[in-house]
Amino acid sequence: MTAPMRLGSVPYLNARPLVADLADAPGVALHEAPPSELARELRAGRLDAALASAVELLREPPLGWIAGPAIASRGPVASILLFVRGAPRAVTTLALDRSSLTAAALAQVCLAEFLGARVTRVDLCDPRDDLDAPDGADAVLRIGDPALTTAARPHGRLALDLGALWTERTGLPFVWAVWLVGAGTPPALLTAIRRAVLAARERGLPRRDELARRFAEEQGLDPGACRDYLRHRIRFELGPDEHEGLAAFARLAHRHGLVDHAAIPEPLA
Repeated sequence: MTAPMRLGSVPYLNARPLVADLADAPGVALHEAPPSELARELRAGRLDAALASAVELLREPPLGWIAGPAIASRGPVASILLFVRGAPRAVTTLALDRSSLTAAALAQVCLAEFLGARVTRVDLCDPRDDLDAPDGADAVLRIGDPALTTAARPHGRLALDLGALWTERTGLPFVWAVWLVGAGTPPALLTAIRRAVLAARERGLPRRDELARRFAEEQGLDPGACRDYLRHRIRFELGPDEHEGLAAFARLAHRHGLVDHAAIPEPLA
């Protein structure tokens, strides 16, 4: 009996159109986890592929990736928010959602490159931590579904949408996640993975309204806001503009010492 493909995905709303019914697909075992955990599992060989943080393409040991399906945005994204107390340029302490990877690097790029802040201390925090803590950081990053819910209760902080800030300053889309695979993945397995994830996207994109409604019911959120998020905030294809945006992020992240490489590798054929 052939072992199932071990696929991983972030557990957020923005991934649902890309993993539609994958958990029930023949020959697939789907594992959902935060981005930071998926990267560890993939490099440890416990996953064959994962819809996970694009920034991992720029770090060692190397990973490969499959062109096409992606989680990207152009302009406001709503689910990657930096909650700032006071003026952004006065930020000196930063708390990063411990489940984040790409957004964690982008937050540091935006503060240094676009907002003129000089961050002297960076800590990790739990997405359930209280923004009101008196000893809390000047800026706190929230990603994914916790960002969507925290936005309704920002506790007097300025909520900076990092997707909006990136596009405003660069004119480019931002790529949050792609399908990552081990660099030494056998060609036959790579072909099977690519076929499975492309089919999942074809099933999922026409069902975005249904997926948004289900998620809103699960989380107690506004169905219209969730539908708008999947319809108008998130892009699911890595085209030429997205590729250029990812390349620009690679250069800036490397300039600020956040990654090992300044250029993205070519996708696996």
